[in-house]
Amino acid sequence: MIRESRLPKIDLDFTKEKQNGKEIVQLKDKELFDNVAKEWAEAISKTKKTQARNFYDKILDLEKKVKENGFESTYPFIKMLNSKVAYGVNRRVVSEEFQDMMSQCLDQIKINDNKGEQKFKHFKLFFEAVLGFFKGSN
Repeated sequence: MIRESRLPKIDLDFTKEKQNGKEIVQLKDKELFDNVAKEWAEAISKTKKTQARNFYDKILDLEKKVKENGFESTYPFIKMLNSKVAYGVNRRVVSEEFQDMMSQCLDQIKINDNKGEQKFKHFKLFFEAVLGFFKGSN
């Protein structure tokens, strides 16, 4: 559940352009992995460090599954993160802000969108940046 927030919007969107015969992916939000990640890291500080790390590990596992089995077959498990986050909120080991962050990201990853797999990669990198700034409880 995403509530009105003073936190920055998480925008995983990007453009592709050709440069010197190579396709270059450019994030639309150039601050996503810096200032945006820093603000979200502060916002989720009530989340237990071990839980944040566990979710990152799950994302790394999903990234591996995408490489092995493809994005389409892994997609349901990516979306299943929403239920795992909800369970963490109910156990009071994950903050509602963490749930908002995850929901914002996961809602942007769609199977019928030709950008889905790349957005998943940006989500993983964003989460990594958040963890870099994250202090957390305990």
